[in-house]
Amino acid sequence: MNKEATLTIPALHCGSCAKTVTRILEALPGVEVTQTNPEAKRVVVKFDESAISLDQVREALDEVGFSPDD
Repeated sequence: MNKEATLTIPALHCGSCAKTVTRILEALPGVEVTQTNPEAKRVVVKFDESAISLDQVREALDEVGFSPDD
């Protein structure tokens, strides 16, 4: 089942950060980034729960220094 989540990422400062976060997330199975907003420090993702959990999405961001707020 597809779900959508909005993640707040304090380290998301600029367009380059947004591109990096998008690239990291879209490399994950079943994840699509629908919006990245560096000004609001938010990213909206759609993900297939049968392929990946939201916790796994968060962990992938943690590993590269873009830890989302809980």
